[in-house]
Amino acid sequence: MEMDWQARALKTIDLVPELDYATRFYAKMLAPLRLFPARVKADGTYEEIKDGPPVEVLDRIRDSGGGKAQILTNYGRLMAITGEGNLFGHDLNTEDEAWLFCWNDELRVERSKDDSISKIIWTPSVTSKAREFSPEEAVVYKMWTPHPRRSGEAGSPMRAIIEGSVAEELIALTRSVLAQATSRAGRGILIIPQEISPPPSGTEGDEDPEVNAWITMIAEHLEAQIAQAGSPAAAAPYLMDPPYEYADRIRVLQLHDPAHDYLERELRKEAVERCARGMDFPIETLMGLGGTNHWAAMQILMDMWRTHGAPLAMQLTSDLTVVYYQPTLKEMEYEGWQETVIAADPSAITTKADRNDDVKLAAEYMAIGPKGIRKLLGINEEYAPKPDEVLMMLKARGRNQTQKSDPQSNGNDPAADGPPAPGPEGDSGRRTRVTASVDRKMGVIELAVMRCRELAGIRIKQKAQRHYPDHLAFIEGVPFSDVASSLGQELVKTMGLGGSIALVSGGADNLRSLLGVWGYGKDSANIFAEMVEAHAGNSLFQPGFPEFSDQLASLAGTLEEAA
Repeated sequence: MEMDWQARALKTIDLVPELDYATRFYAKMLAPLRLFPARVKADGTYEEIKDGPPVEVLDRIRDSGGGKAQILTNYGRLMAITGEGNLFGHDLNTEDEAWLFCWNDELRVERSKDDSISKIIWTPSVTSKAREFSPEEAVVYKMWTPHPRRSGEAGSPMRAIIEGSVAEELIALTRSVLAQATSRAGRGILIIPQEISPPPSGTEGDEDPEVNAWITMIAEHLEAQIAQAGSPAAAAPYLMDPPYEYADRIRVLQLHDPAHDYLERELRKEAVERCARGMDFPIETLMGLGGTNHWAAMQILMDMWRTHGAPLAMQLTSDLTVVYYQPTLKEMEYEGWQETVIAADPSAITTKADRNDDVKLAAEYMAIGPKGIRKLLGINEEYAPKPDEVLMMLKARGRNQTQKSDPQSNGNDPAADGPPAPGPEGDSGRRTRVTASVDRKMGVIELAVMRCRELAGIRIKQKAQRHYPDHLAFIEGVPFSDVASSLGQELVKTMGLGGSIALVSGGADNLRSLLGVWGYGKDSANIFAEMVEAHAGNSLFQPGFPEFSDQLASLAGTLEEAA
């Protein structure tokens, strides 16, 4: 049953653009959500279900375009305006089956004497012909936001704005501003001494002999300006030549102070702010983000999702789960229907469109591999570099670094290009590199990582012995490789030893030397050793021996294949 405030709320959004914008913002925020079936685990987290009846039941809810965006949009808007709506599916089990979320006015449900649904009548617009469906052809699920006074009544942010007359106040102020802008009375009265008015001319026919000819001519001039608005003639002043002694007596009498015109503007601004608060809506968004910088605007939008969008998304998934999803699964006798729910993935809303900076930072800290970088940047896998191309790029990077450090260098550093090809004097170490297997390289890398962790442990323990004796209790009898993880990052930070990369610095020196023995150029060896130290530093505070990143493992294979 429609309540009076709901009808007024629906009418108000057509009159107040600020409120219309607020409700559309909620709708647009929900539209990109990805809904998926999930199983609730014991710890409260969700495990996505990829196939089976749960997927089929959820996929059935599609709007006429084949997706769910319009359903989510209408849900967000109606919940913000009326707090109530209907999930309506029609033409069930046919090619024309479609679902929508609509207001009560579109639907009329007729019931039999036993209160069962006998007919559903759908009228999408006042000009369209009504369609009738049987209970087998259509279904209606009512959803609403419970009002705190009565759980069976709907409530929404608009309710207080409507019943508190804030919206009516804003509409009245807007109409007052319009009246001021279009009224001629506010422009004053032109006063002309009667003594300088020209005498009345001879009258003809029905003309009034008492009519002031001068006033008539001025009125005609003003009317011509309105008729020719925008033309040069409209901007031309009216010319008159009164006697000198009366010229300074021609004046305009103001009916009010022009400096205080449109007092309603400030009152209207205050009313808009009250509406924003009443809509449970960030004022900065409704009043505009023009006064904030880029980062502040992004933070406002993120905060809005967490504080306003996420709760609405949770209500949506809960409503769908309770009124449609679980009852349907129960009717299908699906095992575990009680733990099966609809969940929402907001990544399309909360993830920045441009993730270049995030990808670069993740790559710098070795938190992502080459394949992941290509995926996030939208680069097709067919463009992945071949092993020989990777080595070639490493060599080029080494030459560039040499040129930067030595301006006189021409880039032809033999060390950067590796050892010379085999000749009559022997293989110069190249055959040794060829015979070194990937497993052997990974074993050497493991030793280098262990050395990095041991070196960090030695530095931490020596500093603790000299200046932090209280910390020794945490690392007494602990192997050097586990000192950092046993003491913890927070306590190590208080010791002023620098970051984790500084603690492991130099741990890969032996690896760097060994790569030189195997025949790799100095720059290539330095790059690989720095990667090993970065890996050891990033995993320094993890208990136990760290797992290797995909980047290190793939690079070891790349060096082997390119050997």
